[in-house]
Amino acid sequence: MHNLKIIFFFIFFLSLSKEVLSHHKIYGAVVEEGRRSLEWRGHFNLDDDTEVNKEHHHVFESEYSWTNFWQSEIEFHLSDKENTPIDLEKIEIQNQIQIIDTQNYAAAIYFSYNFISEGDKGDEIEYKFLNQYGNNYFNFITNFIFEKQVGSQASGSTEFSLANYFVFEKPVYKKIKIGFIGFSEFGEISSIKTFHTQEHQYGIQFENEFVFDEKEYEFTVGYLHGLTDQSANHSVIWNLELEI
Repeated sequence: MHNLKIIFFFIFFLSLSKEVLSHHKIYGAVVEEGRRSLEWRGHFNLDDDTEVNKEHHHVFESEYSWTNFWQSEIEFHLSDKENTPIDLEKIEIQNQIQIIDTQNYAAAIYFSYNFISEGDKGDEIEYKFLNQYGNNYFNFITNFIFEKQVGSQASGSTEFSLANYFVFEKPVYKKIKIGFIGFSEFGEISSIKTFHTQEHQYGIQFENEFVFDEKEYEFTVGYLHGLTDQSANHSVIWNLELEI
């Protein structure tokens, strides 16, 4: 009954929230059997371009690991942009399969179908190759991301992006860990953009774990700095995850 109250809270919060653009999530390759979680993450942009400034994005996600190698997720994306009202931008159905699991290295493949409800874009298919290397001192995760529009309204070829996260395993204060995080969008594979027209944001992130009302939460907050004119100058990102 308590878990149902938590789920209803997330649904209620979803109905009130504003939101987004890119996901700003880096997926780990390790799948833990039986893991269930609810997640709220997002970003808030500050930029000298009025179309980007104060734009924010929110993602609400539910995740479940069916086995020790197969995990499924559903995501609801809401966005709030200058020229559009608060809107449900898309719904993503995701599956992740872990293919390598060793003491220090793991790899997985990821696939999602994205139902686009905003604008006149086609739906999307998104597939990723996830790499994760870790030891007692640090954890390094890389996501190779490919995305293509499908359906009658589809346009363009497959787009390629890269996401990286390097975190130190030793806390800097109590349970707080520090890491470096970054996202790069290179454009369509058939026509990679020049560097100054690509989107690159890199910065720092803090992560923490805490217990509230006998439930375990994971919370991260970070800052990203844009390296090109096409990137938001500054972005604050966050992620709150509850294991249920």
